[in-house]
Amino acid sequence: MKETIAPHDRFFRFIFSKKENLRDLVLNALPDEVIRILDLGFIEVYQDSFIDQKLAVHQSDILIRTRFKKPPVLIYILVEHKSYPYRWTVFQLLKYMVCIWERELAQTPKMEKLPLIIPLIFYHGSRKWKFPIDFSSCFAQSEEINLYIPAFKTHLYDLQQMDDRYIHGHMTFQAALKTMKHAMQNLRPHLGQILNSLSSLPFDDEVNTFLSAFFKYILEVGKGAEAEDIEEELKTINFKEAREVYMTIAEQLEERGIEKGKLEGEILEKQHILMRLLEKKFGLKETEKEKILNTRNRHRLDRAIDRLMDAQSSAEVLSFLE
Repeated sequence: MKETIAPHDRFFRFIFSKKENLRDLVLNALPDEVIRILDLGFIEVYQDSFIDQKLAVHQSDILIRTRFKKPPVLIYILVEHKSYPYRWTVFQLLKYMVCIWERELAQTPKMEKLPLIIPLIFYHGSRKWKFPIDFSSCFAQSEEINLYIPAFKTHLYDLQQMDDRYIHGHMTFQAALKTMKHAMQNLRPHLGQILNSLSSLPFDDEVNTFLSAFFKYILEVGKGAEAEDIEEELKTINFKEAREVYMTIAEQLEERGIEKGKLEGEILEKQHILMRLLEKKFGLKETEKEKILNTRNRHRLDRAIDRLMDAQSSAEVLSFLE
């Protein structure tokens, strides 16, 4: 069954599928003392999946491979994308790091040293990040046992704390990061400046592809920026090619919206059927109702409805929603 990738994740993957954007990310996100010892003339995305296949569809992590200048040994930069704060992000990163090291050992059994991995959290959510970024903070600590607590620190690149003036790199990279930052709160005041910066680019297939992803992202998640705002700004800066790309994307999303509306209606109907039947047979707790309403998978709702007749408890029915 095919799952839908969230717009934030989809745009993130698109932007960082290009080496030049990965290089710009490293240059923007990591401290100067780290950048000075890296050979960023050598940089690549590691394509092999290191994430559990059952979870892969929900992830948008990036594994960058580069090397030190002296000695020229490999180093990995593991990027975890978050659009909302999550307490156990550092634990997620540790699991991915272990998978990477296991793969390296399997490929090079005589390895004497594990490759270094720099864990980087790319965060652009509207809420303040308040969770630990060092792994040792996940544990209760005391002086007697601190020696046994595993410790590593992640680097947090928080777009909301960045001044737009200090986002450097290729024009599309800057536009993408500024859009991801402001789309979470109020994009409208920044939309004109972002679009105007893109109008200076020579229009080619690469810019066309970027604008398609860019407008799709804004229309799906951009807070404070309506379709009329985009059209108004495009007229103001006289960016004809971009306007044509925008109209195509807007029409596609409108057509998809009709189909999405039908699906939403079908899901809502199944949720109400399941709640009504559960209420009649077992009674329905508020927590159980909440679980049903949070289930957006129509196939799981169907399975729960089908098993309700023979079930001995509501818990047995609701297990099919997991």
